[in-house]
Amino acid sequence: MNTIGIRSLTKILSKNTEMQMPDSVGYKVLAVIAGLGIMIPCTLIVGFISYVMTEALIEAGSPGGGMLFEMQILSAFSMIFGILIIFSVMFFSSDREHFVTLPIPSHHLMMAKFLYAYFAESVMEFLVLIAVFVGYFIAVGRNIGLSAALHPVSILGAVLGIFLIPLVPMLYCAIFSLILMASLSKVKNTKTFYRISTVFMLLFAGLFLLSLKGIGDINMENYVESLGSGKNILLRTLNIVFFPVPWLSKAISEGNILWLLLSILGSAVILVIFFFLGKALYQKGLYTAASLGSSKKASIKSKDITDSSQFKASIMKELRVILRTKAFSGNCAYINVIWPAGAWMLFHFTKDKGGMVSFIEMYQLGRERAGMIMLMVVISIAFIATALNSLASTAFTREGQHLSLIKFIPVPYEVQMYAKAAVSMLFTIPALVLTNIIICVYLHTPVFMSVFYMLVMILAHMISLVIGMIMDSSAPYVEWDDEYAALRGNLNTFFNMAIMMVLSLVVVGLGLLIYELLKLPLTAYYLVMLIILVIFMLRMVFFGKKRIIENMEKMS
Repeated sequence: MNTIGIRSLTKILSKNTEMQMPDSVGYKVLAVIAGLGIMIPCTLIVGFISYVMTEALIEAGSPGGGMLFEMQILSAFSMIFGILIIFSVMFFSSDREHFVTLPIPSHHLMMAKFLYAYFAESVMEFLVLIAVFVGYFIAVGRNIGLSAALHPVSILGAVLGIFLIPLVPMLYCAIFSLILMASLSKVKNTKTFYRISTVFMLLFAGLFLLSLKGIGDINMENYVESLGSGKNILLRTLNIVFFPVPWLSKAISEGNILWLLLSILGSAVILVIFFFLGKALYQKGLYTAASLGSSKKASIKSKDITDSSQFKASIMKELRVILRTKAFSGNCAYINVIWPAGAWMLFHFTKDKGGMVSFIEMYQLGRERAGMIMLMVVISIAFIATALNSLASTAFTREGQHLSLIKFIPVPYEVQMYAKAAVSMLFTIPALVLTNIIICVYLHTPVFMSVFYMLVMILAHMISLVIGMIMDSSAPYVEWDDEYAALRGNLNTFFNMAIMMVLSLVVVGLGLLIYELLKLPLTAYYLVMLIILVIFMLRMVFFGKKRIIENMEKMS
């Protein structure tokens, strides 16, 4: 195998399929904010969870159980969300037609595309795994001893595990895509391929629900006990599917070199199977992908534009792009369902347990601190939900290489801008309103306070929306190969999420400061926070409109 050629292809793919950060002080500041607002907090939280679970499972006689569970959950999510990425990168990227004409063995191209997707998708997972291992070693060092925590095999296993754990699920995704593309070569509908991730998600959800069976009351203590006893159905199933992971866990927790070598060998076997399978099937899969593209293009029918309203026509165009594209529909539109679903699950399963009972009682008794916490929560949800769906931060990126049409179609910039904003509101606000209703029903919130919470959520949503559109209009990412790259490689989406997380912390901190220093009555506190949000929103809307239109005029 020509490893030099594969490495060169991987470098080319990495340079051509990721957004290059603009050379400006503003974006460098955003990069720092992203690190402080997303990456560091996430790793600290995961590290703390790993530490707590390890301590709990040391008492149960299974010190590596918590680490193993976290590694397997990461493996499962890598496979669920990686399958569409692998499909897209290996078979449906726009550079396919350019590479297949070059004198490059198809399986070398396959390996380069896989390695690119593996590293591009695993950067954050690498950091999370570092946090998992650090939390584990700290807990072991405090409870068992430094000699156990600093065992050379354990340290080596953790270092290798950072790279091996994401590798196995991504290899499974690649092998599955090869077999599916080769065996379904006569299928002319790409939906068949993209629905697979939904199947994986449902299977995972089903296993998780089964793992709750027989543990008694649903709480963290009972769940951790099920992990330690080895009776957790989800963990037992994942241990079979991702079989090198429990071997690696034993190598780290026991300091056993044989388990480490066995884990490496297991991963290597899967990699070899993928290589030789790709050598036999990848070319056939490329032919299938080419025929799917031809079929798709041939089925498109031209329609006359009958909409008399430019605004309505612009909205319909945005909706078609989002809903007819799997990457955009799943990651931008349907992802909003997680907020009402998450709110319902949170209250449904915890309303009678622990801290949630205390909070609900405090809120219903009219305690000021509970009311303050509730306001901060709904504002933060609105900020983060808007950034998470990336509808605003990809408003112009979604145009891709057709971005210049914004300047030439006979529709004013202002109308196009309002249409992009309206689509973000159309998908986000109903989800926020439903989330608010669910929370207020469980808290028995008065109607007028429910309306107040809904109002502040909409204000926060508008602020996040404008910031996202300003960022994306300033430096849209247009040189993407496929829609997943438009989302995955778009720095504007990542930076917007970081800004919203930091802004949420600022609002929460400001609220606490106002509450503690001024000692305002709760009603006055609500009024002050409402005025702050209204002023900020109006400022952002008036300033943002001008800035976005100026950026649209500069687009080429």
